Amino acid sequence: MPFQEILDRLIERIPESIAATFNDKDGEPICSRTIEVPNDALQLLGAYRNVVKRHLQQAVEEFDRGEIEQVAFCTDQHWILMMGATEQCSLVVVMHREGILGRARFEMGKAIEALNREL
Repeated sequence: MPFQEILDRLIERIPESIAATFNDKDGEPICSRTIEVPNDALQLLGAYRNVVKRHLQQAVEEFDRGEIEQVAFCTDQHWILMMGATEQCSLVVVMHREGILGRARFEMGKAIEALNREL
């Protein structure tokens, strides 16, 4: 299944989702879909995922040597979720704050599996 189809299906399966991007290790978009988020903002989120992960990894390395798998943060209006894929690719989803975080994480995990198979 092509990357764009996987991303489109992910947006459909996460209630309240408004954007998603799948980026390569250099932060360049492989595919993306946005409903409400400006393209530039979405691409910045995708590009900075590896930077965020690296800094968080440094912050937790004294007490946890495990790899950071997911990052989730929120504003007063949105959840932003980031997850890594093989070849240092990344998946970023933006959804309204009313969305169900657990559902989004579950669906992102399934999408990552499908995206990894395509890589």
